[in-house]
Amino acid sequence: MINYNPTDDIDISFNSYVMEREKTYNKHLEGGIPDYAFASDFAIRQKIRALPGVYPFFKALTSTYVPRHKQLLNQSALKVGAGQYPEIYNMTAECANILGIGMPTIYIIPEMAVLNAYTIATDDESPIIVLHSSLVERFSLDELKTVIGHECGHIHNNHGIYSIAVQTMLEQGMNIPIVSQILSALTIPVRLMFMAWIRAAEVTCDRAGIICANDPMDIMKADVKLMHGGMINSSEANIEAALKQYDILRKTPVRLLELNSTHPNTVRRLYANLEFLNSEILYKWRPEWKSPDMKLIDKQELDTRCEKYISVLRSEKGNE
Repeated sequence: MINYNPTDDIDISFNSYVMEREKTYNKHLEGGIPDYAFASDFAIRQKIRALPGVYPFFKALTSTYVPRHKQLLNQSALKVGAGQYPEIYNMTAECANILGIGMPTIYIIPEMAVLNAYTIATDDESPIIVLHSSLVERFSLDELKTVIGHECGHIHNNHGIYSIAVQTMLEQGMNIPIVSQILSALTIPVRLMFMAWIRAAEVTCDRAGIICANDPMDIMKADVKLMHGGMINSSEANIEAALKQYDILRKTPVRLLELNSTHPNTVRRLYANLEFLNSEILYKWRPEWKSPDMKLIDKQELDTRCEKYISVLRSEKGNE
């Protein structure tokens, strides 16, 4: 009698695993960028890259900034690992696996005044995600996962050098000789272009946060919590009521101050996220969330709708 093992026909080699993994993630690329990326994000990046000397300058600058900042974090922040905040470590691994990126290193810094997280990454460096301690304290694990997924989105979309460029401008060159003088030579339109890009990039990464979430509504809860600072022992905020602030915002010329902001106003992000929850792209990533009666919009319509909310100058009326 011949013993037959059905698993003998299954290719379990490492090369086969790598090929299947690449096939899975390549199906989510369009023109070399993730299919969920906000169109304005990529379009403005291309304009920035076309500016003579600007991209090479900031790429060279990161070779100084990134190693220095990593060393500072290693001295003053808590490194997350399997034995230190394992829940955060595991959810980061899940997000990285979903998007198909390498595992970032996570640090928690002692910052109680501001709810924030940020990413340090370049084309050539291993990525780092930094979480403020206030965020870890005041967000539920589900909400925190959307934040980590958002930061993984920055890595997935190669935002690193551009993000550092904006941060460098805001910090006036970080006191690096010659850099401040070069930055002062940039025209106002160029600066506004960088700011418009980073606001568009936030929309892209909110979509990554939704893709990585345990529940598609978790990011809405997280965003509203950012509006009130995640007050400890507070009752849950009303998302529908928060959305109504958008039409007040869009009617006032004060909104033009946002042209110099690094993030879209939170109510803008809420509306953009709602549009993504009704898009075909999301359910290509998370088919288990799709129900048969859903009427979904395609990528082009998604970006068109999001643009009307994110654009500071247009600021069209919200959906009733």
